[in-house]
Amino acid sequence: MSRLSSMGNRLYRGEVSFQIVNRRKRWLSIFGGVLVIAILGLLLRGLVFSVEFTGGSTITVPSATLSVNQAMSIAEANGSPAPTAQESTVIDGGRQIIITTKTITNTQQDDMTAALAKAGNVNPNAITVDATGASWGHSVSKQALTALIVFLALVAVYLAIFFEWQMAAAAILSLLNVIVITVGVYAWSGLEVSPTTVTGFLTILGYALYDAVVVFDKVKENTRLQVKADKLGYADSANLAVNQTLVRSLNTSLIATIPVFSLLLGGAISGASELEELALALFVGIVAGTISSILVATPFLVWLKELDPAVKAQEARLARKRQKAGPTPAPAAAGPAGNLAAADEDEVLAATSRIVVTSGSAGSDVRRNPAQRNQPVRTTKKKR
Repeated sequence: MSRLSSMGNRLYRGEVSFQIVNRRKRWLSIFGGVLVIAILGLLLRGLVFSVEFTGGSTITVPSATLSVNQAMSIAEANGSPAPTAQESTVIDGGRQIIITTKTITNTQQDDMTAALAKAGNVNPNAITVDATGASWGHSVSKQALTALIVFLALVAVYLAIFFEWQMAAAAILSLLNVIVITVGVYAWSGLEVSPTTVTGFLTILGYALYDAVVVFDKVKENTRLQVKADKLGYADSANLAVNQTLVRSLNTSLIATIPVFSLLLGGAISGASELEELALALFVGIVAGTISSILVATPFLVWLKELDPAVKAQEARLARKRQKAGPTPAPAAAGPAGNLAAADEDEVLAATSRIVVTSGSAGSDVRRNPAQRNQPVRTTKKKR
């Protein structure tokens, strides 16, 4: 832990640095490949929406003997096209089969319930049926899409007002990247997209936005302190900001993913589908959001800023200064930790703390400490 804290302090001070912004083509290529895999999942497998979105019936049969295949056969025989069934475990250790069908008539529903009760050797009154109309499911889907669009619009307006429009564009790109990756993972996993999943999506978007805003706030601070003072170019200043917030971002994400992964593992083991759906959305979103804010948002921001004539002029001005200054002198001898040796450091401190000012009379000198460097020198005449 002390080593990680030391590394974080050295990254913040700029003593060590990972070249992230300057290798943006590499990161964008990697994320481009991940996006292609996610899109292939959507095209080849597609998303499985729950009855809350598509409309239909959910029939729960508490039975210790009814199998998934039996339940699907009974549903198909009673006029339900393409039903789905899954086994789950309840809290008291019991077992139940959940059958999801499209919208069916009341007669079909009664016949199916009676057949399932007979096959599962249970009382028909113990079987629960939840029916959802197709129009209600369409309304839920429309409202979820509207909420996502409004969220992205508000994010863009906020960042454009309090930061810059380039930061707003970079943040939106990062958020869209997280959405596509998370949805693609859902498509490959085969889990249902339910209202619980939508809640997880909106949660991770807020988390990913927070991570990007932290980095952008540091970029803004470094622009004021480094770029406007002609100490660093915009790309180097942004790379410094990413390094300064790197350990913080990784620590925050690690702390957040540990309990989420526990929920995901517990949901998979217990068969609690809603818990598994929520945990998977949170886990993938947190990981993708953290990496995207580091490797996508800031490099894309730098690419947009480098199109600005003012940034180009500042980079050209720094290049002329470096050319005029000539080659950088070789660094002094370093100790094991990369700092100046103790003896050399003492000599430098001693040399900078002594200033010899020669007065008008020969042989008289005044040694002044650093606090007196900018004070006028008083000379006195000797009495004869």
